[in-house]
This record gives sequence, structure tokens and C-alpha cells, in this order.
Amino acid sequence: MIPLKKIASYLHGHLIGNGEIEVSGISGIKDARAGEITFLAHARYKKFLASCKASAIIVGKEFPPGGLANVNLIVVERPELAYIKAAELFAQPRGMEAGVSRLAFVSGEARIADGVSVAPYAFVDENAVIQSGTVIYPFCCVGKNVTIDEGCTLYPHVTIYPDVKIGKNVVVHSGTVIGSDGFGYVWDGQEHRKIPHLGTVVIEDNVEIGANVTIDRGSLGTTRIGRGTKIDNLVQIAHNVSIGENSIIVSQVGISGSATIGKNVVLAGQAGIADHVTVGDNVMAGGRAGITGDVPSNAIISGTPHMPHREWLKLNSYLKRLPLLFEKMKKMEEKLHLEDGND
Repeated sequence: MIPLKKIASYLHGHLIGNGEIEVSGISGIKDARAGEITFLAHARYKKFLASCKASAIIVGKEFPPGGLANVNLIVVERPELAYIKAAELFAQPRGMEAGVSRLAFVSGEARIADGVSVAPYAFVDENAVIQSGTVIYPFCCVGKNVTIDEGCTLYPHVTIYPDVKIGKNVVVHSGTVIGSDGFGYVWDGQEHRKIPHLGTVVIEDNVEIGANVTIDRGSLGTTRIGRGTKIDNLVQIAHNVSIGENSIIVSQVGISGSATIGKNVVLAGQAGIADHVTVGDNVMAGGRAGITGDVPSNAIISGTPHMPHREWLKLNSYLKRLPLLFEKMKKMEEKLHLEDGND
């Protein structure tokens, strides 16, 4: 239980109402109950305010203070960021006690720092180096010569192939595979000959990787995920790809080999990037975009093959009118045919 005034102070918000009430948790605006705090991040959720049972609501400065009677408010600059900070107050720790389980296999040649947690049935191979504060859940496999820096979390069934390097505070969710061979073959006239993949993967600091993601190692060089980048579930990143800092890669995106993605890029769901393509900084690609060539920085694109988003919107408006256009053309043809018959 946390007094509301303490939450308001922590959020650097302006409190309107009773700061002495105790808050037990945080919930969405439709589900919140008495004793909980919620937030209003977008105008479309205002319709739920009348039925909201929360004891307090985090709102933006544009929300009129008199908009709700007898409801405690915390007014902040950005409600969505304040929500994150408030949620952190109530989040339950997910870590484990430090130490290596006797049911885990850790090579005698691995170096495990004090403060590392290795769960039962995890596997850590020789010459792996794992730094303090890292948590490795059951059934994870950490290969030879892997380095994992401080404060990382590997959830169950994560596989890290040999020689991969992982920075600080990286989170990898269940089922993800980092460092597998890229998909590269050459036809020799009789069979597909596999191209050896002798490179590695580098995951920089503060990256989060969702569940069932695959990140292939470089064929000779490095596949690199830049600092602060966040990758959703079910993403495929091929060999020798480079992704810049603070990019967002949404579910089911596929990035082909040797593509270069800049900083602060957003790739929406099911976008596909062809091999050897360069996508500049601050690019936003819409869902299912097919990126077949280089994209300059600061572009907003959609469609397949990709095009400027406004152009794509215009094209789609034309497509919606095609049935009407065909109907008009049919009537014109019938009219012309009748006129020709009269001649």
C-alpha cells in the first residue's frame, strides 16, 4: 500500500484530491477497482471515465481538472510515461536468488561472477563469461565463449550459440535463438552447398528481445543489434544485419541478410526488408511494407514495393474506387455499342 501523495511526488505530478488514501495496485481504466490507480493516456478512453471505479487517475495537463467530481487526480506532462513509473512501483520482482543450482550444468572452465543466478537444468558451456546480476532461467543453453554482461535476464528455453556477445541489462524472452547459422547456400550444379557462418552476434546494452525471435550470426562479420533497440516476438533477423540504436522492430518482421537499419527506426508488423538494403535513421515503415530498395533518413513509407506513405494512401483510395470506375466503363461501353448499332 502506497499513499497517493507519495505516488504523486514520485511522478512529479500535481495532486488534486485526497493524498492520504492508500493505493494497492495499478490497472487499466476499464478494469480498475477501488484502491487502485489507473491512467488516461488518450482521448478515446474518456468514454470509460464515467464507469471507472479507480481511487485515482493519472491524467495529462490538457484534461480539465473539473472533468470528474469526487475523483483523485494526478496531473502530469505525459501520462503514458507516468504510468510506466507508477507500474514499476507495484511490479513484483521476477528474479531468483543468486547462486548456481546443483541441478544446472556449468562447465568448470566457465567464469560465473558473484550475484549470478543459474536455475536448474540450465547449461553453461566452457569459457562462457557471465557477469553479476544476470539471471538464467531453466533450460537455457549458453554456448562456448559467450559473454553476458551485468544485469541480463534469459527466460526459459533461450539458446545462445557460441561466441555471441551480450551487453548490459539485456532481456531475452523464452524460445529465442541467438547466433544460429544464416540461411546461405550456393548451387554447385548438383546440390545446395551450405555457406559456413564463422561470424558472431553482438547485442548491445539495454536491448529487449521478445519470444521466439531468431537472430543469425554473421557469415564472416557480425550481426549487430544496437543499444536500446526493442524487438517484438516472432522476428527473423538474418546474417550480417546491423540495426542502429533505439529502433523498434514489431512482430513478424523479417530482415534479410546484410541489411542495414539506422537509428530510431520503427518497422511495423510483418514488414519485410530485402537483402543488402539500407534504411536510414528515423524511418517509419507501415505494417506489411515491402522494403525492396534503400530508404533515406526521416522517410515514412508503406506498401509493397515501398513508397511514401502519402502516396500509398492515395493509391489505396483509388483502389477502393475501382469497382465504381469499372461499372461506369461498362455503362459507357454499352452506350457506345448501342450508338454503333444505330449507325
